[in-house]
Amino acid sequence: MSTSPRPEIGDDPAGLLLLRGSVPEVSTWLRKGVVPATVAPMDGWTAVFPEGRSFADPPYTDGTVVTASRPVPRQLGPALGFWVVDGRAIITVQTRGRGGIRYVVWEPERGIVEPPGLPQAGPVTLQRVAGGGSRSELIEILHELYVQPDRLLAAVVAVLELPGARLMVDGSGVSELPGAVSVLPAPKEVGYFNDAVRDAVRLRQELEA
Repeated sequence: MSTSPRPEIGDDPAGLLLLRGSVPEVSTWLRKGVVPATVAPMDGWTAVFPEGRSFADPPYTDGTVVTASRPVPRQLGPALGFWVVDGRAIITVQTRGRGGIRYVVWEPERGIVEPPGLPQAGPVTLQRVAGGGSRSELIEILHELYVQPDRLLAAVVAVLELPGARLMVDGSGVSELPGAVSVLPAPKEVGYFNDAVRDAVRLRQELEA
């Protein structure tokens, strides 16, 4: 495991990603990324708790956003992610098919909103990927308007009979979970990522000029 120093700020666990791959498989995938995370087996799923800050250069420093946006390999899916981003509750869904990431976006006092340019997921898909839970209760929760985003996500996790609901509200016990391991990105992968971002920025600037 890499001994690279962790980012100095924002290193509290933020968000929850549940995958069907094993802990070693998921850990290998995370080392190919840019976000440090804690990985733990939980009730037939592998849970990933990304830390709040990634190892990447700006504008990709938000570990929650980077992880939520990262496609999961088909062999590790299906996957469900639960995130609080800019005061919104966001659920990401990835199946073993080729549909990419689908989203449920919820805002306080507005409820479910349509994310511009992003494919949406519905309660049927959430329940199918989760493999259980009450659809009527799920719909009722998602129609709530006056609740904290983390508590809404905790309620969704619980009603879908998935593990980790309590940790959506209080992540202080993540590192003590049975079988939990800390995973750091490989330095070369971080370098590749930052180089690719700089190349893309440089190309865009040249095209705009």
